[in-house]
Amino acid sequence: MNSQFCKAFAVALGGFLASCASTPHSASVSPSLQGRPQLADAQQSPADAALRAGMPTLQARSAAAGACALVPEAEQNVCPLQRTPVLGTRQLVRPLDPKGYAFTPAGAVIYSLAAPSLTPEWLGHLVECYQARVASDGNALQARESCPLAEPESSYSVTPTRNGFAVSIRSPHTEAAKRIFDVSVRLAPSDAPQWTRVAVRQ
Repeated sequence: MNSQFCKAFAVALGGFLASCASTPHSASVSPSLQGRPQLADAQQSPADAALRAGMPTLQARSAAAGACALVPEAEQNVCPLQRTPVLGTRQLVRPLDPKGYAFTPAGAVIYSLAAPSLTPEWLGHLVECYQARVASDGNALQARESCPLAEPESSYSVTPTRNGFAVSIRSPHTEAAKRIFDVSVRLAPSDAPQWTRVAVRQ
């Protein structure tokens, strides 16, 4: 009797395992979330979300290491605009209508004094290094309060002037562009001139 029971159990177990092996399995996603990845992302655990938001990736760290070649580590987190005195600022705006009657903030131009051994190319390298470090450290939200170059999705250009540099920083987002200008003004002395705003193309 025991042998017959064992044989019957073995046959049933074999059939169950065979059915499991032949049935395709997918990732454990709730059926209601399939095809709706934005909801699936919202269902991730708070710990996982915190790790994704705050932990720099290896790719970001690698990019920062490459962008910061020859820049001493102690200087990589220093805002490049704080290396020399700021002489003044100018607001950048872009037109909202074809005739140019209405404008919206686009960013700022910061005029800074020249310094020994600081060329436009090296200043550009310092900016690239600083932005890469901010990205790899995951602290853009904090850094943008003291350095307009830390604003996410912003672009910049460096132009030599008669006695220094003009660093233009632009953002396609109005709130970010306002913040860029506000922070730029705080970098300058209280009596520094603010030149007339200038319109830029889209």
